[in-house]
Amino acid sequence: MALKQAIENLLGWGRSKIYGRQFINNQVLFSSFGNDIHKSDIVKTAIHRVAEEVSKCNIKSVIEKQNPHRIEVRPSDDINAVLAARVNPLCGLKDFLYKVAYLTIVNKNCFIYWAYDEVQIDGSDKVRRVTRGFYPIENATVKLYYAGDEMRVELTSTCGGIVLDCPYADIIHVRNGYGANAYFGGGRSGGGEYRDLLGNLQTMQVIHEAVPKSLEASLSLKGILSMKTVADVDKKTITRDEFEEHLFDSKYGIVATDYESEFTPININATDIPSNILTFVRDEILAPFGVSLPIWLSKYTDSEYTAFYQTAVEGLLMSIAEAMKITLFTPRQLAYGHTIKYYDKLVQSLSFERRQQIAELTKDDALLSRDERRELLGYEPDGQPTRVSLNYIEVTIANEYQMATIKQQKNNDNADAAQDTTTAPAKEGDTDVD
Repeated sequence: MALKQAIENLLGWGRSKIYGRQFINNQVLFSSFGNDIHKSDIVKTAIHRVAEEVSKCNIKSVIEKQNPHRIEVRPSDDINAVLAARVNPLCGLKDFLYKVAYLTIVNKNCFIYWAYDEVQIDGSDKVRRVTRGFYPIENATVKLYYAGDEMRVELTSTCGGIVLDCPYADIIHVRNGYGANAYFGGGRSGGGEYRDLLGNLQTMQVIHEAVPKSLEASLSLKGILSMKTVADVDKKTITRDEFEEHLFDSKYGIVATDYESEFTPININATDIPSNILTFVRDEILAPFGVSLPIWLSKYTDSEYTAFYQTAVEGLLMSIAEAMKITLFTPRQLAYGHTIKYYDKLVQSLSFERRQQIAELTKDDALLSRDERRELLGYEPDGQPTRVSLNYIEVTIANEYQMATIKQQKNNDNADAAQDTTTAPAKEGDTDVD
């Protein structure tokens, strides 16, 4: 027991440390514009780009078999039934995935409540869990603690009061950037820590404020009026007021006064921020989200989109699928091959030319059916049969087919030889002997 406790302490799993550790889900830990960094349009757009790509995907409960490898999708699966309709009373699958991705990006953690019913198995005293829905948790304080040997999670609403206390194994916990903290994604304190964004956001805010002010000054300020006569204060005030009135009303920016004075023109040019500086600051803001400038502007090539997908989207999808798998299935089901798979339909985001190449490459071996190839190119399925060349054969029977062909060829050769011997004409000089 002492060894187990020592190992848990080395791993950062010590119970004295975990009890009372709180993670405020959906709480912003740093701000740039008041109390929320996500008021920045740059940040909001970057998060939207990632969450939107995640929401375009599809997830399925499947059975993955090995040797030979194959995937079985059971239509009667209760998880698939929920994912195909309303995941919860408020949203379907697309909105559900968007919400999960958004919370995971913002907070580095997303907790999903798994609603299920326990149904008696016929002829047994055991029960099975039938899924009713999945609920991303937004406004709650999440606390992990141990009760005996069981880790539990306590969810407290922001208004106070314990809403739910259940085994941690029954909560789907999606983590992003899991490393510094033993239990949560993000930094050591857990949560969405984007502290380095503050300086860059403030710099960008200064630039946004400086440009219009500089432009306004360049259009309004014309010069300095120097009075050369000694006048009393009231006269100076009147002179200044008259100057400003003439300045603002004049179409040509020329002021005429009745007092002895000297006007010195001043040329103020609008501030010109170098484009490379703007790009640098913007890239620094986008980098933590794995979003490049072309993706942010929605002006990207196939290769740029692929890099964005591999950097920001693929890992998040894997985290969501794995977190659901280890919660929804028992060890026995996992051993049998039950898992959660995501289908990202990546090729639909490629150029039409690239999709044409894929359709051409997959037509000979029926890797894609005729209807799938038509959908890939943007056409409706026509229900026609999939046709392939007779020059191809299934791999599992290729050796058997080849051996049968060789055997048949030998039989044909032997038959031809026998026929040649029987029907050969008699040679000159041959005689029959009684």
